[in-house]
Amino acid sequence: MPRQAHALAAAVLADARSDGDLLMQARALHLLGRAEHLDANLNAALSLARQAAHLFHVLDKPQEESMALSHAAHLATLLGRPEEAIESATLAVQLADTLPPGLHTVDAYNYLGVAATWIDADHADRILLKTIELAQRLLPPHAAARPMVNRLVNELYRLELCLQRGQAPVLRSAMWAQLEDFRQLARPPTGTGAPPPDDLCVPVMQSMLGIVSAGFQAHSGQCLKALDTALGIDTRPLPRWLHAFVHWIVARCQLAAEQWTAALTTTQRTLDIACPQGQLHFELMSRCQRMEAFRALGDADGLHAEFHAFRTCQLRQQTEVITNREQMAALHLAWREQTRALEALHTSTRALEQLTLEDPLTGLANRRHLERRLDELLRPHPEHPVTPWCLVMIDIDGFKQINDQYTHVLGDDVLRQMAHLLRGLTRPQDLAVRLAGDEFVLILHDTTEQTGVRLVDRLNGAIDLHPWSAIQPGLAVRASIGLAQAHPDDSSASLLRRSDLRMYADKTDKLARHLAQRSGAATPDR
Repeated sequence: MPRQAHALAAAVLADARSDGDLLMQARALHLLGRAEHLDANLNAALSLARQAAHLFHVLDKPQEESMALSHAAHLATLLGRPEEAIESATLAVQLADTLPPGLHTVDAYNYLGVAATWIDADHADRILLKTIELAQRLLPPHAAARPMVNRLVNELYRLELCLQRGQAPVLRSAMWAQLEDFRQLARPPTGTGAPPPDDLCVPVMQSMLGIVSAGFQAHSGQCLKALDTALGIDTRPLPRWLHAFVHWIVARCQLAAEQWTAALTTTQRTLDIACPQGQLHFELMSRCQRMEAFRALGDADGLHAEFHAFRTCQLRQQTEVITNREQMAALHLAWREQTRALEALHTSTRALEQLTLEDPLTGLANRRHLERRLDELLRPHPEHPVTPWCLVMIDIDGFKQINDQYTHVLGDDVLRQMAHLLRGLTRPQDLAVRLAGDEFVLILHDTTEQTGVRLVDRLNGAIDLHPWSAIQPGLAVRASIGLAQAHPDDSSASLLRRSDLRMYADKTDKLARHLAQRSGAATPDR
């Protein structure tokens, strides 16, 4: 079945590229990624999901972009890249929250919770509980099955971590009730009712129920019962990448029952599945289980060899993170070139932007965030009264000379200090943005141009009085500022252009005053 889906999606993609249909290309890439996922080609699936998300972004399709990012987050989690997964899932959530709620909202929160599992199980539990509530409120009943099972799996991982840290694993009582709720959803439908609308079908839910039940029993002292449950799990309905999960749980039950040799055999099966597919988390957890078995058997050589393999896996994980970032950088460069070509052919496309909403250097909002906010503010809202607001453009004077004279490291300090000043002068409802380089933007809500002028005066005073010499003796920093109040017929471009022109006018006036002062100082008294 995955091969048929792959062939169909590949054919659609080829036709879409031939026709120059970007939207169909994006959808075909998304479907092709899902087909690769089902066939356990996780790295290929992740690359396709990223490409789909990028194209949906270029085409301004936020709902489909959110879905593609959620899929990318899921794949990055399976590949043992939780930081990348959280980055994609967080953006998916932020996009979903700007749209009417639906399946895309539940998916985004679900995969954010899954990604957080590997970093902070308690935080993941809170996210997944919220996801279950969203699914129950927004979607048909069976749609809650996926976040439910992910919450239960998150609890299993938390318990496993307790064991690895030498702590007593204590199963939270609320999880038994959650397990019972999932058991109700996993029951085969009776009568002539329609099958569950979610792709987590009943046979898969039954298998997942067995996995979680066995894990909970093992951690509750019901070792033999857990083992019976685990060995009775039907793996046939499960996709290939989930088989490693089944073996991991079987091994945990065998360890709980002190069947050390059997656990070593089972963990080797886990490794045989997880290693070729790049499932680093399952590999690491299986290595830990093998060390537990070797320790119990008193096999020092086996324990030493397994510890060495565990450390090698950790180092490989770190190397893969670096390699993946390099690949992402290369991908971003390729996308930038693609975007430039698309802009020449399709005036509706936009430049490639960062996948986050925050500038990493200053902590302010970035250009993408600004564009979204301007779009919201300039879009007509008949149900809401129109309130005045202003946009302020700020440019640090002579910033290139600061970099050239004092180094870029000091220039970065100047940018961070400027961001600090802007935060201190704005209210919670305002938005401070680092637009690019040494350019900043403020959006001031409930502000007329007359009120905004007073803030500009305070900002100029704050910049003049700021102790810049604490960064570098002799350093002085000035800025040019342009203020423009939004008009009902404004577009983002016209408003930015107007504030930009006023900022350059301010720069010209300051330069003229400076030259006049120097000329006056150089003229001798007569």
